[in-house]
Amino acid sequence: MKFILIKILKIFLRPFRDTLISISKEFIEKEIFNSGLIISNQNIKKFKKIDNLSDVEFSTFSQWGDDGIIDWLISNLKFKNKKFVEIGIQDYWECNTRFLLKKRNWNGLIIDMSKDYIQKIKKQDIYWKYNLTAKQVKISKGNINKILVDNNFSKNIGLLSLDIDSNDYWIIEAMNVSPDIIVCEYNGIFGDNYKLTVPYKKNFDRTKEHYSNLYYGCSINALISLMFKKGFVFIGTNSAGNNAYFLKKKNFSIIKNKIRQKKIFLPKFRESRGINNQKTFLSIEKSINLIKNKYVYDLSKKRLIKIKELKNMLSQKQIVYFKN
Repeated sequence: MKFILIKILKIFLRPFRDTLISISKEFIEKEIFNSGLIISNQNIKKFKKIDNLSDVEFSTFSQWGDDGIIDWLISNLKFKNKKFVEIGIQDYWECNTRFLLKKRNWNGLIIDMSKDYIQKIKKQDIYWKYNLTAKQVKISKGNINKILVDNNFSKNIGLLSLDIDSNDYWIIEAMNVSPDIIVCEYNGIFGDNYKLTVPYKKNFDRTKEHYSNLYYGCSINALISLMFKKGFVFIGTNSAGNNAYFLKKKNFSIIKNKIRQKKIFLPKFRESRGINNQKTFLSIEKSINLIKNKYVYDLSKKRLIKIKELKNMLSQKQIVYFKN
């Protein structure tokens, strides 16, 4: 009898399921956001100067501590350009700009290659409550600038966040925009002793390129070198060891006395996969060995090279770049 009653109840509630889930998510989001606001206000008051970016980390909607880093930087730099672009956002629940959007009400362009994710975003309350544009596009170095121009996000951008697990280096290289802050993912598996990136491939898919999901993106030093050429200053990474932060030179001059160290963190997370897509939890050293036969492009030598030919990819320590 109990089983029958439960079954009847499930059938009765089925038409209201999506509504109930939506109400639940909205309530939870408010609680999470308000908690983030408390930490944000504490950070702004407490941290007039920091040792490195990890001091101000907190995660409200970001996967790691990037909500706190972005919030602290914007609070100290007092931006006039209140527009952001985030590329690689899935359904926008775990991302780098949702807290920024809700706290500061900036205008935003968010991009993902999944049609399903974009449809889910447009059904969320956040999409009508804020000036947010969501586009379903497979980003390439050939289309990135046109997409930004077509959506009126090619100028006066306060923040750009890029996390596409593929051609990140080549996309940044091709972009004509000059945001105040750039947040870009790097691949810690490629270490911190070389300037490396995966070769450009328009339809790059990290899972298809290697079952481990470890072969993608570029090394931290590849990003630092590229951004320097584009007129940006490296200010550190998040403590997770996957997102690097860069400022325009004029912005760095404002904040340079507030950050004592430009610290590079190597990743400790273990996202390796086996042939059947099961998690294998390999260390960074074992992960490198798993993709040793894959080719990377060495930007210093300007040639393709197998990973196994590279010696001492890791410095075995967290590197600190001290201010000049």
